Amino acid sequence: MKGLLLKDYYLIKSVLYIILVVFAVVGIGMSFLTSTWVLTVIATVMLGMISVTTINMDRNSGWKKVSIVLPVSRTAVLDCKYILYILLSGIGLLLGVILGVVASIIKGQIDDQSMMLFVGISVAMALLSGSMTIPLTFLLSEEKSMLALIIAYPFSSFVFVGAALLIDNKLLACGLVTIVGVLLYAISWLISRKQIINKDI
Repeated sequence: MKGLLLKDYYLIKSVLYIILVVFAVVGIGMSFLTSTWVLTVIATVMLGMISVTTINMDRNSGWKKVSIVLPVSRTAVLDCKYILYILLSGIGLLLGVILGVVASIIKGQIDDQSMMLFVGISVAMALLSGSMTIPLTFLLSEEKSMLALIIAYPFSSFVFVGAALLIDNKLLACGLVTIVGVLLYAISWLISRKQIINKDI
C-alpha cells in the first residue's frame, strides 16, 4: 500500500506544488472579498480532485497493464485511491483552516461558529463528491469521468441547500450532511471493493 501511495505521490508531485502555491496566493486574496473560511472548502475540494485524476493517469500511462504482472491486488489499488483521497482532502482542510485563521486574525474577524460551519461543509463536500467520483472514474472513460467530476460538486452543494431549507439550525444541518457524507463514502468504498475489482479497471 505504501508503494502505491508513493507512486501516486510522484505522479502528482509537480502539480501538487503548483496548486498549493497558487492556492496560498489566490486564496488569501479571495478571503478578503468573501468569508475567510471559504478557504477551507476550496483547499479541501481542490486537493481531493487531484487524487481522483491519478486514476486516469494510471489508465493513460499504461500502468494498469503493468500492475497485472506485479504482486499488487486490485483491491489494494482501489483502496489506495480512497486512502489518497482522504489524505489529500485532509491536507487541504488543514491548509485551509490555517490560512483561514491567519486571514481572520489579519481582518480581526475571528468567528469560531463560522469556522466550524465551513469545516463541516468542507468535509461533507469532499466525502459526498469522493463517494461518486472515485468509482465513476474507475468505471467510465476519461471523458465521461470528467463529466462525473463536474456533476459531483454541484450535487453536493444541492444536498447542503436542501438540508439548510429543511433545518433552521445551520450547524445542525451541516453536521447531519457531514454524517451522510461519511456514510456514503464508506458505502461507496465497500461496494467498489466488491464490484469494481471484478471488472477490467
